[in-house]
Amino acid sequence: MAQNVIWKTSPNYTVGRGGTAVDRIVIHYIVGNLRSCDATFLNPDSQVSAHYGIGEGRIHQYVSVNNTAWHAGNWAFNQRSIGIEHSADPDRPPTTQTLNMSIERCVMLCRQFKLNPRTAIVPHMSVVPTACPGTVDWEYIRDRTARQF
Repeated sequence: MAQNVIWKTSPNYTVGRGGTAVDRIVIHYIVGNLRSCDATFLNPDSQVSAHYGIGEGRIHQYVSVNNTAWHAGNWAFNQRSIGIEHSADPDRPPTTQTLNMSIERCVMLCRQFKLNPRTAIVPHMSVVPTACPGTVDWEYIRDRTARQF
């Protein structure tokens, strides 16, 4: 199934990837919904972004996969990865629909960049000390992506 992606261009990114190849997909949670993700990533004062936000039956793209989003809290990791935010918070896991849309997006990205889902899909907490991705079952996303790959 082809996904309809809605562009919401963030001002918070760096052009290019500094010659670094994409080899990771970082799973995040919004700690809110897609609307709050839009508000944060479209605000130049926030100084944060991700490539995609998924929730409420939609996918928003904020930064081209050819550019560096400011999502992982580690510059080198930002350059080598694609960040995907999920509508969820500490008391609310993502819906099954959100998880399924994320899996489909991860399959597409793994094919595009020739990534092994088992090693490429990682939680934000593996990059820097954080509770993110919280209630997002990143292993479920990784394992289902690998089955479809």
